[in-house]
Amino acid sequence: MARLKALPWQHQIRAWIVQLLARPVHAVLLHGPAGIGKLDLALDTAEWLLCERRPRSENACGQCAGCMLVGAGSHPDLHIVRPDALVESDAAASDDSGRGEGAEGGGRASREIRIEQVRSLAESIMLTTHRGGPRVIVIEPAESMNTPACNALLKVLEEPPAGTVFLLVSHRIDQTLPTVRSRCALVRVPLPPTAQAAAWLEERGVERARQRLIEAGGSPLLAAQVGHDALPADLRGRFLGLLRKGAGLTPAEVVAAVPREAPVGGSVALFQRWGWDFLAFNLAGTVRYHPDEVAALRGLAGRWRALRACSWLAELRAVRASADHPLNAKLAVEGMLLSYVQSINET
Repeated sequence: MARLKALPWQHQIRAWIVQLLARPVHAVLLHGPAGIGKLDLALDTAEWLLCERRPRSENACGQCAGCMLVGAGSHPDLHIVRPDALVESDAAASDDSGRGEGAEGGGRASREIRIEQVRSLAESIMLTTHRGGPRVIVIEPAESMNTPACNALLKVLEEPPAGTVFLLVSHRIDQTLPTVRSRCALVRVPLPPTAQAAAWLEERGVERARQRLIEAGGSPLLAAQVGHDALPADLRGRFLGLLRKGAGLTPAEVVAAVPREAPVGGSVALFQRWGWDFLAFNLAGTVRYHPDEVAALRGLAGRWRALRACSWLAELRAVRASADHPLNAKLAVEGMLLSYVQSINET
């Protein structure tokens, strides 16, 4: 499992977690939006806890045997519990996937944390630690535990072995079991400041860093990802030009503008953000994803009804569900644009 260390927007929250763990706290639930580095924060905290030269600062020494084992993904007292699907995804993206509780072969990988994983964990933590220090359990995402797994974890959380610390990570805290939340110290991890996140992206060579950050809802790790369906800058500009035309967009312009191998997923995402911005501007006068397109959105407001815009967005959701395997990418994107024009012209 690849990990990003020392994310600049996490220094303050790291210091707070260190202070929190100085108290008799055995379970911490880190929660906040996806793509801000909560798992990285949990793993850095685990490394600090397992550092055998425990410094007074919130950073591990990085040189002792404990830190070296954590860095190699082979510390015997660090257990990471994730859905098999995430473990397999990491294994496909990197050869260094040894931290995860391995996925079982055969069949489709589960997107849930199963009761068998929690039972195996419960059995292992009843044994003494391998290196005589603390034991750290990282569970991510906590909301992916099914009900039997949650119930099994509750038994362990109620009476954890001495020296055992649980670090749970949740992207949707409202979907975690209330009884699990009640047994954890809750730590909200906020979105980083826009300027700091954009600077971090630019340092990594991400083009259009600020726009990508806006499109990712302020989550820099999501903005840094370049998916297989990402839209090239020129195609994105071309599609925005078509959307600006609104009711004046002709079928001939659509056919001429859409390339043969148009990324369907990226096109849907752009069209959805356009629709959401229109509704936000029409109803509240705000624009989130395309702040430079206020004039075009204002022009649409006099003709495009909010109900029709919602219907178009519903069509886009249906297309996105099959975006990974469209029968004809060009026809799929053309169909979405033609449906856009029709929804504006309907009375």
